[in-house]
Amino acid sequence: MRWFLNRNSFLISAAMAMGGAWAFGARAGGPAAPIAVAGVGLALAAVQRKLRGGASSVSSWGDAHRQIGRGAPTLLFIYSDT
Repeated sequence: MRWFLNRNSFLISAAMAMGGAWAFGARAGGPAAPIAVAGVGLALAAVQRKLRGGASSVSSWGDAHRQIGRGAPTLLFIYSDT
Protein backbone atom coordinates (compact mmCIF):
# COMPACT_ATOMS: atom_id res chain seq x y z
CA MET A 1 0.00 0.00 0.00
CA ARG A 2 2.83 2.39 0.85
CA TRP A 3 4.46 2.01 -2.58
CA PHE A 4 1.11 2.78 -4.24
CA LEU A 5 0.70 6.01 -2.27
CA ASN A 6 4.32 6.99 -2.90
CA ARG A 7 4.12 6.35 -6.63
CA ASN A 8 0.73 8.05 -7.12
CA SER A 9 1.00 10.88 -4.59
CA PHE A 10 0.73 13.68 -7.17
CA LEU A 11 -2.26 12.04 -8.82
CA ILE A 12 -4.00 11.55 -5.47
CA SER A 13 -3.26 15.15 -4.43
CA ALA A 14 -4.53 16.44 -7.78
CA ALA A 15 -7.75 14.46 -7.45
CA MET A 16 -8.31 15.82 -3.95
CA ALA A 17 -7.62 19.41 -5.06
CA MET A 18 -9.96 19.09 -8.04
CA GLY A 19 -12.64 17.48 -5.87
CA GLY A 20 -12.35 20.36 -3.41
CA ALA A 21 -12.59 22.87 -6.26
CA TRP A 22 -15.72 21.11 -7.51
CA ALA A 23 -17.30 21.19 -4.05
CA PHE A 24 -16.60 24.91 -3.56
CA GLY A 25 -17.70 25.69 -7.12
CA ALA A 26 -20.92 23.68 -6.73
CA ARG A 27 -21.83 25.71 -3.66
CA ALA A 28 -21.37 28.91 -5.66
CA GLY A 29 -23.73 27.67 -8.38
CA GLY A 30 -23.78 28.31 -12.10
CA PRO A 31 -20.68 27.55 -14.13
CA ALA A 32 -18.40 28.03 -11.12
CA ALA A 33 -17.75 24.31 -10.55
CA PRO A 34 -16.37 23.48 -14.03
CA ILE A 35 -14.43 26.75 -14.09
CA ALA A 36 -12.91 26.00 -10.66
CA VAL A 37 -11.94 22.46 -11.68
CA ALA A 38 -10.41 23.71 -14.95
CA GLY A 39 -8.48 26.40 -13.09
CA VAL A 40 -7.09 23.97 -10.52
CA GLY A 41 -6.26 21.47 -13.26
CA LEU A 42 -4.34 24.08 -15.26
CA ALA A 43 -2.49 25.24 -12.15
CA LEU A 44 -1.49 21.68 -11.26
CA ALA A 45 -0.35 21.03 -14.83
CA ALA A 46 1.78 24.18 -14.71
CA VAL A 47 3.36 23.12 -11.41
CA GLN A 48 4.10 19.64 -12.75
CA ARG A 49 5.62 21.10 -15.93
CA LYS A 50 7.78 23.50 -13.94
CA LEU A 51 9.03 20.81 -11.55
CA ARG A 52 9.77 18.22 -14.23
CA GLY A 53 11.06 20.55 -16.93
CA GLY A 54 14.77 20.87 -17.57
CA ALA A 55 17.77 19.28 -16.01
CA SER A 56 18.60 19.20 -12.33
CA SER A 57 21.18 21.63 -10.98
CA VAL A 58 22.73 18.80 -8.97
CA SER A 59 23.93 15.49 -10.34
CA SER A 60 24.57 13.51 -7.17
CA TRP A 61 23.49 13.20 -3.57
CA GLY A 62 26.79 14.76 -2.46
CA ASP A 63 26.15 17.82 -4.67
CA ALA A 64 22.72 18.20 -3.09
CA HIS A 65 24.25 18.10 0.42
CA ARG A 66 26.82 20.74 -0.55
CA GLN A 67 24.12 23.04 -1.97
CA ILE A 68 22.00 22.65 1.16
CA GLY A 69 25.05 23.19 3.38
CA ARG A 70 25.74 26.52 1.64
CA GLY A 71 22.19 27.60 2.33
CA ALA A 72 21.21 27.56 -1.34
CA PRO A 73 17.56 26.80 -2.07
CA THR A 74 17.48 23.24 -3.37
CA LEU A 75 14.48 21.41 -4.73
CA LEU A 76 14.85 17.64 -4.74
CA PHE A 77 12.58 15.73 -7.07
CA ILE A 78 13.16 12.06 -6.35
CA TYR A 79 11.59 9.60 -8.74
CA SER A 80 11.50 5.90 -8.08
CA ASP A 81 10.29 3.43 -10.67
CA THR A 82 10.26 0.45 -8.36
